[in-house]
Amino acid sequence: MPRIRGFYSVVQYVPDGARAEGANAGVVVFVPESGLIEIRTTPNMARIKKFFTPSKKELRRIELSLEAIQHRMRSAQGEFKTEEEFAQFVAASADAVRLTPPRLVIVTDTNVKIHELYSELVGDEVAAQVNVSKNVTLPSRVAEVFGRLQAAKKAWRPGRILVPETKHKIEIPLAYTNGRVNYVLPQSLALSARPEERLPKLGYHGLLIHQHQIENEASRLIVLSADEKADREAEQHYAKVLDDFQVRFVPHEQAEAFAAEVERTAHL
Repeated sequence: MPRIRGFYSVVQYVPDGARAEGANAGVVVFVPESGLIEIRTTPNMARIKKFFTPSKKELRRIELSLEAIQHRMRSAQGEFKTEEEFAQFVAASADAVRLTPPRLVIVTDTNVKIHELYSELVGDEVAAQVNVSKNVTLPSRVAEVFGRLQAAKKAWRPGRILVPETKHKIEIPLAYTNGRVNYVLPQSLALSARPEERLPKLGYHGLLIHQHQIENEASRLIVLSADEKADREAEQHYAKVLDDFQVRFVPHEQAEAFAAEVERTAHL
């Protein structure tokens, strides 16, 4: 992928402008060449709560401000033609939730870059990183097929793997080969499991797994909706978003068909 110039600003909560003390709450990436803008903000305001302990009323105001800046950035696609125009917009923000002056960054993929910056500068995803798959029971047909394939050495349990280009490790319970290594990650998409919080990380990891070899093997992440109580809307959203990150998504109702496909195509 080509390397192009971009700029990023940190979304900060600054309750007292005179003191200029702030808590990072998100990241915006702007690419002048295409006019593309990406934004990501905190889902739980963990850093804000830690540093400023705002009241519930103030937290709601902050939440609304973050929603407003998200909407403004997403509606600004193509609006800014140059870094100067973007910098002027940033300089005009003076609310408690504001943007820091833009800084230069080299971008090859905006989705990857914004997740890297978010992880580095905000990094409040402790709750989102809970490995839900440990508490998920595999669909019976999937468990049966992978059990047979493991006995035949056509599938295995990778355990913790290092995500390429990062220091992050993720627990992968199932893998098989059919021309490339497929890492199968079961997830609960029941609403009580808060699936939306895990989606950005899954996409980020999946894209890196797709783009870079693991142990000299081309690889792919497959996210399997393993909970029979999966929310249909959550599954539809997962399917749409993960497709953009080169991650295959298998809805719960297609688990048996997926098991049959793996049984048919997996090889040593």
